[in-house]
Amino acid sequence: MVNWEKELKNYIAKKVKETLGFEMDAQNIGILTVNTDIDLTLLDIDELAMVYAFAIMREDFEHAKVISDELETRNCDIKININPDNKTGAINVYLRPEASVAYLDIKLKVLPDGMIVDFENQKF
Repeated sequence: MVNWEKELKNYIAKKVKETLGFEMDAQNIGILTVNTDIDLTLLDIDELAMVYAFAIMREDFEHAKVISDELETRNCDIKININPDNKTGAINVYLRPEASVAYLDIKLKVLPDGMIVDFENQKF
């Protein structure tokens, strides 16, 4: 499984440096807990898609299916597109009936041990 926590901590440390101007060692950032076991009906489509991305990163495919089903009830299609050549991908959410232009596009990096949100390109 991909070490998304390490990647997210590195991104947070970088953002602290850019925003506040001081160095922060990513190892000094405490344990990150991303709770995805929440009432999905309270989330908007953007939030559902991000929770879906975290479920995929954690390889919690059962929960990803539940989120996908919730998006389905909101007339959304969700697709994961992978480009094996440059090891990138995206989670695309389409609102029906428009199926050619993605409503939401979450950038991914494809690593040997799994997929991870590309925090830098996603501007998380």
